[in-house]
Amino acid sequence: MISLGLRYFLEVARCGSIAGAAAALHVAASAVSRQIAKLEDSLGIVLFERQARGMELSEAGLQLAAYARAAALEAERVTTEIRRRSALGDVTIRLACSEGFAHRFMPMCMADFKQMRPEARFHLQVDRPEEVIRRILEGLSQIALHYTVAQDDRLKTELLTRAPVYAVMCRRHPLASRRTVSLRDLAEVPVSVGDTGTTVRQLFDNACANAGLHIEPAYVSNNSAAFLPMLPGSRIVALTGYLTLMGDPQGAALAAVPFSNPEMRQRSIQAVTLQGRTLPPLAKEFLDFMAQRLTATPRAPDADKGDA
Repeated sequence: MISLGLRYFLEVARCGSIAGAAAALHVAASAVSRQIAKLEDSLGIVLFERQARGMELSEAGLQLAAYARAAALEAERVTTEIRRRSALGDVTIRLACSEGFAHRFMPMCMADFKQMRPEARFHLQVDRPEEVIRRILEGLSQIALHYTVAQDDRLKTELLTRAPVYAVMCRRHPLASRRTVSLRDLAEVPVSVGDTGTTVRQLFDNACANAGLHIEPAYVSNNSAAFLPMLPGSRIVALTGYLTLMGDPQGAALAAVPFSNPEMRQRSIQAVTLQGRTLPPLAKEFLDFMAQRLTATPRAPDADKGDA
């Protein structure tokens, strides 16, 4: 904020008289005159030339007026920004997600949201599913996005949408034209799958156990997209979510085929916050934006019941 003296000075410069400035400011003319005299004394210069018809800026007064107007505009801008941020609350949106969302989905959401809300700032922590949940429970992150096969009562589910596991392969793969595949179909092909602790691996192991199968994966990684570049022109089948393919450079050369094994469909994408926690308005707006993107994401065909 500019000083009282500068504010009175600008008003006299605008009105051309002390009486006019006093009327505009709703103060006594003596108060305006006193502030102008005090300002001139502190600067050691004459700011106005007193004339019969009013007050006219001196050369020094013209220079000070240019500075004071710029300062007043900047003060108004800063004040407006402070008030706007106060209404928004915290503008840093603290997120956590498992790695499957970190390749493209989450970065694209953040970039597109910032185009709409330039004031938004992001802090994204990518970690294993159990660490993602821990960050929410300890208040380190506001919103978490992860794959799940069961809900946690300590968390508030903001969004829950189906996210089955697909068999992803080259479009020229012998299995690519099938409406569905079963794990038994993968017994003789190289398989890539997530490591222990990922939901894909949990479902894969359960489905193999229920079907009485032992399939030793050829490729294992904690990164769901790590082996996608290997798929075009190969016999490898990757087990992953359809979201992983979104925007992938190899996506056009790949096919995502649903599994007929029911275990491979028992997975969901879950967006969670801490029970009882109220999100700042900007974080809530981003949550709604992200949820809309998730529900609008294209999906591969659903699996039919029964083995193909």
